[in-house]
Amino acid sequence: MILLEATTFGYSFVPSQAYVSSHDMIAKSVAIPVGCLILALCCRKFAKDLQSPNVSGKTLFLSGFGILVLPLISGVIVRATILTVCPLWSAALIGQNTQLEFSVDYVEGPSFRCPDRVNLAGMPTMTGTLCGVADDFRKKLYHGVRVVLTGRGTADGLFVAGIDVAH
Repeated sequence: MILLEATTFGYSFVPSQAYVSSHDMIAKSVAIPVGCLILALCCRKFAKDLQSPNVSGKTLFLSGFGILVLPLISGVIVRATILTVCPLWSAALIGQNTQLEFSVDYVEGPSFRCPDRVNLAGMPTMTGTLCGVADDFRKKLYHGVRVVLTGRGTADGLFVAGIDVAH
C-alpha cells in the first residue's frame, strides 16, 4: 500500500539489486505457500460450486478462472511486497542522500499512469519503473546501460530524485 502511495505521489521507490538478490529466495519461500493456500481455497470453492444444484455457468466459470489466476497473482504480489517493505521503511525513516547503480532493461513511451517510463533490469513487480524521465535523457538510454539513481534512501533502496548515466 505504501509503495503504491509513494508511486502515486511522484516518488518512485527502487530496492537495490543487492537486496533483491539476497532476499529473493526468502520472498519466494513465502510467496509459494501463500499461492498454494489460495489455490486450495479456490479449489474448495469450485468443488462446492460443482456440488450445488442451482449454480449458473457464470459462477462455475469464475470459480475455474480463480483457480488459474488468483494463486499466481497472489504469489507475485506477496513476493513484491516482501522485497520492498523493509527497504522502503528504512529509506523513509532513516534514509540519507544515497546513490545506487542499476542497469536499464528497456525504455518506453508514456502510458496512462506513468509518462516517459524507464524500466530497470532485475526488479520485482511494482518496482523498477521510473516515471517522468525527460525525453532527451531517455534517448541516451538503451538495454544494458548502467545508470546512477540518487535520492533519499539506504544501501537497500531509495526514493528516486535523480537519474544519470554511470561513468
